[in-house]
Amino acid sequence: VNVVGQSTFSETRAGTASNVSQAALEELPTISRSLTDFARTSPHFNEQNSNGGDSFLSVAGRNNRYNNIQIDGAVNNDLFGLAASGTPGGQTGTQPISLDALAELQLVVAPYDVRQGGFSGGSINAVTRSGTNSVSGTGYWFGRSEALVGKIGSLTDKSVTTAVGRFKDQQGGFSLGGPIVQNKAFYFGNLDLGRKTTPNGFSASGATGQPFGHTAEVQQVLEIAKNQYGYDAGGLDEFSKRGNSDKVFLRADFNLSPKNQLVVRNNYVHGLADQSGTTPSNIIYVTPGNFYAIDDSLTSTVGQLNSTWSNAFNEARVTYQRERNFRDPGTPFPHVQVDLADGSNVRLGSELSSQANRLNQDIVELTDDYTMLRGKHTITVGTHNELFKFLNVFVQNLWGQYRFNSVANFQAGIAQQFNHNFSNDPSNPTLPAEFAVRQFGVYAGDQWRAASNFTVTYGMRFDLPQFPDVPHANPLGEATFGYRTDIAPAPKMYSPRAGFNWDLSNGGDKRSQVRGGAGIFAGRTPYVWLSNQYSNTGVDFTAIAVTFNANNRIPFVADPNAQPT
Repeated sequence: VNVVGQSTFSETRAGTASNVSQAALEELPTISRSLTDFARTSPHFNEQNSNGGDSFLSVAGRNNRYNNIQIDGAVNNDLFGLAASGTPGGQTGTQPISLDALAELQLVVAPYDVRQGGFSGGSINAVTRSGTNSVSGTGYWFGRSEALVGKIGSLTDKSVTTAVGRFKDQQGGFSLGGPIVQNKAFYFGNLDLGRKTTPNGFSASGATGQPFGHTAEVQQVLEIAKNQYGYDAGGLDEFSKRGNSDKVFLRADFNLSPKNQLVVRNNYVHGLADQSGTTPSNIIYVTPGNFYAIDDSLTSTVGQLNSTWSNAFNEARVTYQRERNFRDPGTPFPHVQVDLADGSNVRLGSELSSQANRLNQDIVELTDDYTMLRGKHTITVGTHNELFKFLNVFVQNLWGQYRFNSVANFQAGIAQQFNHNFSNDPSNPTLPAEFAVRQFGVYAGDQWRAASNFTVTYGMRFDLPQFPDVPHANPLGEATFGYRTDIAPAPKMYSPRAGFNWDLSNGGDKRSQVRGGAGIFAGRTPYVWLSNQYSNTGVDFTAIAVTFNANNRIPFVADPNAQPT
């Protein structure tokens, strides 16, 4: 549903919702230029972050993965649910669309409009700008660097200060809109580029960031890895992480006839970011080689036909969204942890969860809403259907994970802990979880103007998720626990709802209004949770785990492709 702004005292407004206008988007302060900065203007949208990472939204106390992100009413979620932000590319820190492409934001918690569904948290609908008969444009550039940051104090000795590591945050772009044919066709486009370099906070050299200490021991670990095992884990200086984003938005509007308008738009977002599996600290030193890169690209194409008649109108929309996400762990090498005498440790090698980690998402949305006016009633019937296809590769410890309780044991190649997971199908070493989901939805609703100052909005929505693919069967699991693994859920989701709007102003200048209602609101399950049922059946992979014991003497195999099985 393509939503436009409503006044606070609109006679048709029902439910918990608010709007952020284009003026507010341009005037409110923001450093990250993110949607969350503006969504938090609603008291129901609570901005949070975990471990100092990118922010995300919890709405009305719900898990952030139950939220819904739309652009012009079309699905624009990270439906799989890897990103805490709930947006495509969220793991790389990029935004789903440039702020300069937006006309307004709609923030919804409990909508009584049956056309809105697919979430049990909150919904953000970003309404984009369109061209006009006049040519107009904008340009912008923002930047920060370590030159604008003072020295930082040591966590262990406040009298010691060091410089901030290599840091920059630059973002720039432009937008342009105008007529293709006066009064008949219009264009709007936006290009937004971001380049960011952020220090991870710790260095073994002590030159920048927090000094980890143990300079000689870390240097020895690095030399052993390079000279003895042929692996370059990086140096002693602080590692600065990349955070790049490229966003391109294109929109065209066509007035096909007095009764028909066609909107076609494409949104492209590419993000690249360096991450670490473990947060660096004064007891954990993450070497540069233990960081991995997340690369995420999204292309979303939407076509919408709006048709109007004397007492009815129709919105038909087709959306295709393609997202490709993969991790680059760098030079293949087992994940290694070397413990130091004081309880701290050094991490090197390919990060254990990134050795085989890739996700493809293909999403098709088919929506049609027909609305007719009948006296005091505005009746809507419609259907909203989403077809998902996922391919998820996730094999932890594919190249092995080793822990050594001393630098000497690392040099001797004798480990005290070992983990290795591998496919039971030699012809398919990463054995992805592949499954599809089909979610069909139908609904009918009415907005009844019962009196000049009293409006009732009510209706029923029904959503039916289907899982045509089932996980592999595990006969031993069924025999032992009595549960089959080759069964997919088949839920039916009913969402009745009703709300009212009562204007108490009686035509006076002092406005007062009472709004309320009740309903059942159902949404999608984050499919990352269901994906585990397809990839962890107990028959597809074998996991070797030797728990840590100081007396263990496990031979270290440096070749990532020759791990013990």
